[in-house]
Amino acid sequence: MQFRYQIHSARRLIVVRFRGRVGLQEVVSGVRQLWADPGYRADFDGVVDLDSVTTKAGVSDLRDLVDFLRQHNGSRGRWVAVFSEPKPTALGLLFKAANTLPITFEVVSTWEAACRHLHIDPASFQPGTN
Repeated sequence: MQFRYQIHSARRLIVVRFRGRVGLQEVVSGVRQLWADPGYRADFDGVVDLDSVTTKAGVSDLRDLVDFLRQHNGSRGRWVAVFSEPKPTALGLLFKAANTLPITFEVVSTWEAACRHLHIDPASFQPGTN
């Protein structure tokens, strides 16, 4: 599993990327790493790029993830997750339905749709280039 993130302070945007086989432990570890960054701001918006990941998570992991995020109150921004594979997309939609956090969360299938949701010009901000 690969995890990386970029904080774009001027845009008030965080881009998080996962690659490979991802489960609850990897997501929690990545989120903790992001929150520990001195540049992290809870009110920034974010994109979670999960395009082409393979998930080892299940429905019970979603409850655990929501509980973890609720306990730590780590974000208040608008977040969009980009999925391309069926199982992770289904889990993302279930997470969206179960979301009781102080964030808005959307599930999309393309980077362009994520940018539109966050009112970012997709032509000026492509994954891996900024």
